Amino acid sequence: MGSNSIIISLYLLSLGLSALEIGELLSLGVLVGSFVSLILSFLGDLYGRKKFAIISRLISTVSFFFLFLGIPIAYIFSLTWGAGGLLFSLLAEKSSNLDKALGLRQSLTILFSVVGSLLPIFLEYRGILFLDVLINLVALSLLLPITEKFKGSKKLKIGSIKVVSKFSTEAIIGLGAGLVIPLMSLWFYLKFGVTGPEMSPVFALSELTLAFSSYGSVLLAERLGRVKTIVYTHSMAIVLLFLLPLSPDFLIASLIFVVRNVLMNMTSPVFESFLLRLIPEEERGRANGIVNFMESIPRAIGPSIGGYFFNEGNLILPFFITGFLYSFATILFFIWFKREEHL
Repeated sequence: MGSNSIIISLYLLSLGLSALEIGELLSLGVLVGSFVSLILSFLGDLYGRKKFAIISRLISTVSFFFLFLGIPIAYIFSLTWGAGGLLFSLLAEKSSNLDKALGLRQSLTILFSVVGSLLPIFLEYRGILFLDVLINLVALSLLLPITEKFKGSKKLKIGSIKVVSKFSTEAIIGLGAGLVIPLMSLWFYLKFGVTGPEMSPVFALSELTLAFSSYGSVLLAERLGRVKTIVYTHSMAIVLLFLLPLSPDFLIASLIFVVRNVLMNMTSPVFESFLLRLIPEEERGRANGIVNFMESIPRAIGPSIGGYFFNEGNLILPFFITGFLYSFATILFFIWFKREEHL
């Protein structure tokens, strides 16, 4: 994840795709990934989650192999997010303290992502993609020995649909994020002319600080509450998002980028724990899949819009649109969930 956030758009650019075409391909990847995720999450609740998490990882592995061979369209199958929701459900089954388990998982994930962020300094794009294939195979092998008590429920009823529908705020977040986040390395290149190896330490620092703050957000939530922690950190991140495209040079832009990334994403384990606590165990896979789906569809539209503006030379407006969307979603989240703070 750490290396791919830097190289994917640049690799596609090296294959001859324009900024608009890159945005469209990134959009298609999110769209396909969200459908795969939704299908796997429903199947996981029906027949058990482990086997479909394995299938998800297999799809991702094959996709990266064909992307390594220079086939751009293969990218659309690399985002098999179904594994994420299924693994969260598995983790919830086994954890006595879900908040801390999710926080530790997030921190470890990001620490490894830091290593990935440094890879463009030492490896060419295709070398990193081949490494992607190997890493996915390792991740697949680590899934095999996991035991699962939940064997599936043949009922597809979603009793928590009212709660799930409130997480439509994630759809607004997804649209905003899709406009700029997948294209950040391309933005740095177009704005300041920096190359992948030059921006690599910035992305690594961003991931490293996020790793420690992610676990810290769990401790912060214990003091402030989950909802307030999410709202406060997101609000500060939104202010920085408005300032980012106005940065006069690469150094200042990098500092804002790092701090904004931490504030916006550090509460991921708190958010995931909050969601899982609101959903009955037998519905967690599909509920998580529906929330991801609601977030993913608008996110799929975003890169095409952002790619269009970048292609036209407008490197500011997408950030402002994202900032307003984030603000609206954060306000709605607080209004809808402030009474659930005690969970």
